[in-house]
Amino acid sequence: MASELPALSLPSTLSPDDLDSLSELSIVLAKVRAGLQSSTGLTTGATPGGPSSSGQQLSFKDVPGATDKLKHKLQHARAQVRALPDMDRSIEEQRAEIKELETRIEMQRALLEKLRESGVQFSKDAYATGDKMEL
Repeated sequence: MASELPALSLPSTLSPDDLDSLSELSIVLAKVRAGLQSSTGLTTGATPGGPSSSGQQLSFKDVPGATDKLKHKLQHARAQVRALPDMDRSIEEQRAEIKELETRIEMQRALLEKLRESGVQFSKDAYATGDKMEL
């Protein structure tokens, strides 16, 4: 059992980097922007905190080729996410299970409260009759 993965862990074939598409997309857009600015003669300098395009420029016709890696990355991530457990369950099924679990929690809380009250009463009764444990 120690070799089983925890229920909420990602599969080994899926990493958080596989789900991060914004970084790559921002780099591609920065390259397109650099290409547009150079073609119109505008130079505004580097954007503070923005991604560095390291001098590379893209025209609009080059965007599909530049985004192929991103497209494949997203397709891989989508396939991996679909393979996760319970992805085939509907929202209604999940809501029904949540409701069941909430009901069980309430029943357990009520039972714990009864046990606590019984323990307190037992303690009071034992103290009133002088029943003490000797060490």
